[in-house]
Amino acid sequence: MAVLLAGTLYALLKDQDLPMIMAELRGADKVQVAAAMLMAVLYLVLQSVSLVVILRSLGIEIRLLPSLRYSFIGFLFNAITPSASGGQPMQVFYMNMDGINMGASSVALLFWTILYKLVLLVIQGVILLWKHEFVMQALGHYQWLYWIGILVNAVSIVLYGMVVFSRNAAKKIVRAATWLLYKLHIVKRRERLLCKLDVLLDAYQEGAAYMRTHLDTAIIVFGITLLQRLSYFLVTWFVLCSLGISAGSMGEIVALQSLVSVCIDILPFPGGVGVNESFFVTVFRPFVGQGCAFSAMLLSRGVSFYVLLLISAVVTIGTQVYHMSYGEK
Repeated sequence: MAVLLAGTLYALLKDQDLPMIMAELRGADKVQVAAAMLMAVLYLVLQSVSLVVILRSLGIEIRLLPSLRYSFIGFLFNAITPSASGGQPMQVFYMNMDGINMGASSVALLFWTILYKLVLLVIQGVILLWKHEFVMQALGHYQWLYWIGILVNAVSIVLYGMVVFSRNAAKKIVRAATWLLYKLHIVKRRERLLCKLDVLLDAYQEGAAYMRTHLDTAIIVFGITLLQRLSYFLVTWFVLCSLGISAGSMGEIVALQSLVSVCIDILPFPGGVGVNESFFVTVFRPFVGQGCAFSAMLLSRGVSFYVLLLISAVVTIGTQVYHMSYGEK
């Protein structure tokens, strides 16, 4: 990640007026920057609220503060693994250390992921109906990447939905995976492993069955997740305000930032480092100007990703030290 970031910043900034960019960053309105940071933190807080709602609906009592730790842990491992693949397994791992059943935590996180991706598609649907020409103009030659992003998210929702809502999909996937691991000689005692996994799958199926029949929980979490997505997109709006940049209405800035998310989230780079910064400049440059695009990118990306990354690292280390000191519950 460090190498990617260093290479990206060098490629983007080598021909720019760095003293001017630094002067703009130093002159940013502190209140607006604080509001941007609040939106970034709220993004993870709202994910924690969603997890609390889902887990409590499954009969698992959990408070907001422990759930907030899981959100920061997930953010860290999503940021440092390709395609954000490491976050949820580590969240399940730490939930298990706190005594939360792995089957229940798995179905809760998958259920949240479905709604998280569904919210993004709903937002894009509204944006396309509201500002279709604006969106196509902003994307320019990258329209193909946008439609691939939409397609990947839609397919992901279908596949995750099959795992959560199909009665046998999860078991079939687990059995196929253990068979493959056995053939690769990674697992030696397949039957013994299947016996252990069957216990977890039973708990998973109980949770999945509950989620299939409780639409009220889905509606509540959908609303919370919608606010979560919008809070993240609003980071850029407050950043532009802090720099005194007038580039359109709040809705248009949210729309532009959502386009960046759709196009970049599907790429297999840890935290989108490199491509996110580059694509942000590409999308926002026609609206804010050459120099301002780089200042906005550095501040927006710093607040919405790198600051959260540092906080998440501290929270994760603190959680690990706690478990090493006091042991599992």
